[in-house]
Amino acid sequence: MKNPGRAVFVLACLAGASSLAHAGNVVTDDLSLDEGNVTALLEATSQRYVDAMHRLIEARYRDDYRAIRWEDLEISITRARVARFEYHYTANGADRTRVYHAMGGEPLSSLGGQIFEGPTRAGTPVSPDSPASMDEAEVFREPPAPTIDRVAADAADDALFSGFDDVDIRARILPTGNSVLQPFPIDGEDKALDPEFKLLRHIEHDIQNGIVPSGGRIQGAIGGNLCSSCRYAMKSLSNEYGIEVRVTQMFASLPRREQDALVQSGRAVLKGRLLVDARSERPLLAYDALNRARTAQVQQKLGPRAMGRTFKGMLWRNRSFRFKLDPPRLRRVSESPPDSSPLTANRDVEEPTPRCD
Repeated sequence: MKNPGRAVFVLACLAGASSLAHAGNVVTDDLSLDEGNVTALLEATSQRYVDAMHRLIEARYRDDYRAIRWEDLEISITRARVARFEYHYTANGADRTRVYHAMGGEPLSSLGGQIFEGPTRAGTPVSPDSPASMDEAEVFREPPAPTIDRVAADAADDALFSGFDDVDIRARILPTGNSVLQPFPIDGEDKALDPEFKLLRHIEHDIQNGIVPSGGRIQGAIGGNLCSSCRYAMKSLSNEYGIEVRVTQMFASLPRREQDALVQSGRAVLKGRLLVDARSERPLLAYDALNRARTAQVQQKLGPRAMGRTFKGMLWRNRSFRFKLDPPRLRRVSESPPDSSPLTANRDVEEPTPRCD
């Protein structure tokens, strides 16, 4: 799909998406098999955050670091869910759209500090401790959780991003004191850091500040499945501001009967636990296709070789994990000709977004 970062899509027309739940004006759709469109749009959102992290590392972390820190970087970025919501509304007699983008987790600057400034963690099952370096065999302790002003830190991170404007907006962590959206923790996780909650809160913030009117509709996509906290937040936003919400979520697996049918038909084969197309060997599930594309982004932009780095403390052969010095060129979902740009102008950006004064 050409220019996925700015395209406006209609989730109601997606093949492979089936209505899962109706809660007032809130509808959740499942997307199982990859149809390209939603996956490419989320990949474009992810690229914005990968590029921003690249700028952060280039600016603040120029030293050589142990290989395990680069491993932590890859894992942290690829596992952080991304989400993209479009808010459609009418202002001054014209139909308008604002596209909100978010990645889950702490502000990028805080994440970078944890990875490159915090204590080096011990080895993992895929990267066991090695006696090759005494420096690597330090005593590791979990540091106390730092107290940070997430709102201020995330606002300061604006300097790391490019390409956002009056139409494409990065959804930041915002205070919830005057919000009808109140996240609740699940399994000890702060759900205010979920990308979909950041998106909902930023849309509410824009309504409260007269940037967009209430009564619009949200069409969105999430690179994972919704939790109960964010479902409740969607319903709260819908009820308070008269907003229709329709969101597509992805799951990491198919029902066994559907998977078996695809394999028996000859369309699909299993490679380990991955369901792939029998001819192209590309992942069939949207969830897997997005993860593969995001892994390619990280390897090509944040990998040690891409950053021009060497490793501190031990020889590379003593480590064994996801990063490779010469990673294979993974084909992205949204591959486009060299003369195209994923961030070309949106049809709505020719004039500033009108306020609702």
